[in-house]
Amino acid sequence: MKDFFLNRQLDKLEKEANDDFLQILSFGARCYPTKELHALLRRLDKEAQRLAYYRRLVLLIGGSATLWIAFCFLFQSLDFTFGVYLTLTLIPITLVAFTIGNIYINRKFRALRSAHLIEKIIVEELDRRRKDASIF
Repeated sequence: MKDFFLNRQLDKLEKEANDDFLQILSFGARCYPTKELHALLRRLDKEAQRLAYYRRLVLLIGGSATLWIAFCFLFQSLDFTFGVYLTLTLIPITLVAFTIGNIYINRKFRALRSAHLIEKIIVEELDRRRKDASIF
């Protein structure tokens, strides 16, 4: 059992060490070559777009709970019992899906919550290198 917890902790450390965006947030961008910084900027843009897409999707799932509530009232007024039970079942399911989706997104894209800061660090490092190269 000790090895399980140790291996889990080591896997977590290895995953964090392989995340370039967390590395940049922690230590800066000085240790990365220029080509890799440009590639990281492109990857950061793609990941930020992917994060925005997932957030929109999760927000739509959470917002659909209000739609199910409205349908529930409609089915209740029409005395359609099966529809009432169906919508009453879908309301908590969508709220649970919304909560789980938010938790998953926040864990998977932890470093991208500060994407603007990462972009600023990379751009500042690229500008500093450009100025240093123009001196020679």
